[in-house]
Amino acid sequence: MRVLITGARGFIGRHVLRRLEADPRVTEIHATQSRRRDSDNGQARTVWHSLDLLQPDAAHALCLKLRPTHVLHAAWITAHNDYWGSPENLAWLAASCDLLRAFAASGGERFVQIGTAAEYDWSYGCMVEGVTPERPNTLYGSAKKSFHDVLQAASAKLGLSAATGRVFFGYGPYENAGRIIPYACRQLALGQPAEFSSGAAWRDFLYIEDLAAAAVALLNSPLEGAVNLASGDPIQLRRIVELIGEISGRAELIRLGARPDREGDPAMIVASPTLIRSTGWQPSYSLRRGLETTYAWWASEVARADADGRR
Repeated sequence: MRVLITGARGFIGRHVLRRLEADPRVTEIHATQSRRRDSDNGQARTVWHSLDLLQPDAAHALCLKLRPTHVLHAAWITAHNDYWGSPENLAWLAASCDLLRAFAASGGERFVQIGTAAEYDWSYGCMVEGVTPERPNTLYGSAKKSFHDVLQAASAKLGLSAATGRVFFGYGPYENAGRIIPYACRQLALGQPAEFSSGAAWRDFLYIEDLAAAAVALLNSPLEGAVNLASGDPIQLRRIVELIGEISGRAELIRLGARPDREGDPAMIVASPTLIRSTGWQPSYSLRRGLETTYAWWASEVARADADGRR
């Protein structure tokens, strides 16, 4: 397997990359980055390529040179809150189509994109591949679904195997600091109050190492179409932050109900993980263990920032 991974500096991509590094089936690993940087420690097998995928036909020359057998496409706009309605989603849709065309022209075999739970109609609560209607209500979800549709229709014509790994709620080190778990961890590590809504909604959380393992399992499998990458175990948001309070030893700083619930926020978003489990994958982290590891990482980041500020 000669694997090309995009978005390898991102939250999901960096963890997937470490999994690929340890996979004996992978003979070559190539990763794209928008600007030249030193490679991270522990990535001895990865060859980095400076490439702006948003430039028209940017991937064409690289794919012809490398001739990857597999692509794991994790690059997309991810700025917290901005990505839901950003017009940049249209640019990433076009860039993804360019990458697919370049990969097919270079003789590629399997293309897996990182998709999103936002491709589904969230009013159904529980999302099942091929059963739950796909009716996104954001530009982000619409763009991701559009590429999923293109990928599936084109793969049959191009002789490729293709799948979309639909991610639900991954969490762990390097997650965007504005999201609920990083916010709770940082506030409590700082010894400051953490304010939340009622926390009544139910969500499907999966620790990032398990999510990365699921993505690699999908890449190595023959599964095609949409595949949920999720735990399948719903938990209320209030319980998540209460656990972080317990882990930090600062439960008194949790302020549930201090903020209003978001209007129209779905009561439940949970996935059926039956398809991805058919590969033999299963989560290895309990929720508590994942949160303990996550809190420790964010606490170390807070301590490091504090030390840097005193220098």
